[in-house]
Amino acid sequence: MTSMKNILKISAAALCLIAAASCDGYLDKKPTDIKTEADMFSSFQQTDEQITRLYALAKASDRPLAQMHHYSESPCCDEAECTSTSEANNLTNRWNEGDWEPGSDIWKKTTATGSSSASNTTGWWAGVYSNIRRANKILECIETYNTPDSPSEPGTLMNRVGEVLYIRAYLHYVLLRNYGECVYLDHSIKQSDDRHFTREDVFTIAQKICDDCDEAYSRVPAQNSGLKFARIDKGACLGLKAMVRWIVATPLYNGGIDGNGTFPFTDNRTGKELYAKYDPQRWVDVKKACDEVINFSIEGRPKYNLYQGADKSDCTDKLGNNTSASMVPRRLWELFVPETMEPLKQEWICFWLRDKSAGWWGDNYPPSQSGGGREMPTQDQVDEYEFIGPDGYGYPIYALKENHASLYNGLISESALNSGYDDANPYVNRDPRMYRDVIYHGSTFKSTVINTASGPDKINAANSTTTGYFLRKFCDGSHNKAAGSGAGVLHCPPALRLSTVYLMWAEAVTRTEGPNAEVYKRINEIRSRSFMAPMPPATMSSKELMLDYIARERRVELYHEKCRFWQCRFYLEPALEAAKDRQWESLPGSTNDAKAQEYFEKYGAYPKTQHRICGMRPVEDAGGKIVINGKKYRMERYWVENRVFESKHYLMPIPVDELQKAGIQQNPDW
Repeated sequence: MTSMKNILKISAAALCLIAAASCDGYLDKKPTDIKTEADMFSSFQQTDEQITRLYALAKASDRPLAQMHHYSESPCCDEAECTSTSEANNLTNRWNEGDWEPGSDIWKKTTATGSSSASNTTGWWAGVYSNIRRANKILECIETYNTPDSPSEPGTLMNRVGEVLYIRAYLHYVLLRNYGECVYLDHSIKQSDDRHFTREDVFTIAQKICDDCDEAYSRVPAQNSGLKFARIDKGACLGLKAMVRWIVATPLYNGGIDGNGTFPFTDNRTGKELYAKYDPQRWVDVKKACDEVINFSIEGRPKYNLYQGADKSDCTDKLGNNTSASMVPRRLWELFVPETMEPLKQEWICFWLRDKSAGWWGDNYPPSQSGGGREMPTQDQVDEYEFIGPDGYGYPIYALKENHASLYNGLISESALNSGYDDANPYVNRDPRMYRDVIYHGSTFKSTVINTASGPDKINAANSTTTGYFLRKFCDGSHNKAAGSGAGVLHCPPALRLSTVYLMWAEAVTRTEGPNAEVYKRINEIRSRSFMAPMPPATMSSKELMLDYIARERRVELYHEKCRFWQCRFYLEPALEAAKDRQWESLPGSTNDAKAQEYFEKYGAYPKTQHRICGMRPVEDAGGKIVINGKKYRMERYWVENRVFESKHYLMPIPVDELQKAGIQQNPDW
């Protein structure tokens, strides 16, 4: 699911659902010298150009690294924090302050990431419906004007129709993910049509998406190569179905809090009666959809495999240099910064190419590397990377804290935990993915030891980190920001890759059949690919323990891949963890910094309520174990900021003018 190399620039005008409906022509009114619909769609070449253009619009609806203007959604949840820049209109900070009412100008400011509308973000209600309308007009015009097939490659038109059907389904998936119930449009709206619409329940929407995917599947090839690489194929169709089935099986639509039909908002949704009942069949449907992806084969061989690449001993970058002090195996980063397309071919299922220029690397580098520290991991995220116990299994660093001990007592002893993890020296013996994802105090990046205690990378220095960390995932360590940031492009992250499917499959099996050896094997395959220790065998006999590992694995494996922002909403985590906020407030510390230290020491992982984030800072200490420039440091937790998350924030608000024009109701509590 990707854009092509020769994407045409598109009109900068964003058409909303009803405004677009007032036009009978393929696009808005054009000057008289522009070709008519009949002219365009009587030619295969020009029709093909319109479909290529649609790819760019679809990517703009779901940009993985730039949904919030120049930022991803990660700083809008407990994954990350961001620097405040006028370039990005301070959007993510405004978001975290609750400044995003449906009538606010924040929606306009999220939809402009460049001078060309092909690079803009249009991932909100009006922009997505505008792009859906374009897809419908292409399909209708191909039929109306009997568009001829490719004269040089017969059968190509059928493929292109399949691609448009898929993109239409994908755009509705974006709406489903963002807003829940929506209007499924499988035709363009004319002036004479009724202007009032009905938001359908999510199960109806999911089925229509799957139906479009099935139709697309029948028309597109099993795979594309050469110049066609990155166009829609059969695997992408299967992958989108799995994603949709997973969303509608989660608690937001499947039983609510604890499966008892209680939701943390005033539920006025069309399908509220359906959502109140927990139905295990929905998880059965997830497993079935994931099986279709996992078992999809071409000429008897599975199309998708977990990418392996170089072994653990190879820690070189693209130029053959070891710039990480041997902490980041090549295999871990080359899935996201590939030298060849092989990692994409093996594991990426749904993806858009060329998401950002290489300048994005420099924007996120530490200031010592001429960077701007744009998006930085939080301590909340770093705590999710497990440590490796003396028995050779992976455990959460908070395993025996009060909120987690009921699951982990008996699996690891206090002495074993203390021998494997020290909160004052927390970056030893951890999941290798942490070293790939996070730049921390004492880590080596681009052959430079990072010091967040002094110098340009000091916490809260100009353009530096506010959490004690910098983002490393996706960043090419061989890139030279100072020599020029514009060269090259980023192809990451994918919208769906095989690890994501494995995680959905494992959760579905665990919830419906219970944990078993096959689930254990599949999750450990994800971990071992990254040189991480396996889960303890006890996960095979405890449903609650296995689900705990799966949730943490999703958060670590898919860090900064456009997952966490939605995951916390689908699983109603802020409501489920509300009591932990009361634990925070009851602590004796007189400051939030003190509470950040006390909370982890007593309770463990920070509340997933989206109400605050924490960081980690170096403190000079004669007994410290981290040594930089002759100085010894221990690490200390601290509070970074409070954030706003209210009952209405589980779903995005529909713009006020759209409500009035379309005659539909707003999402709960907005």
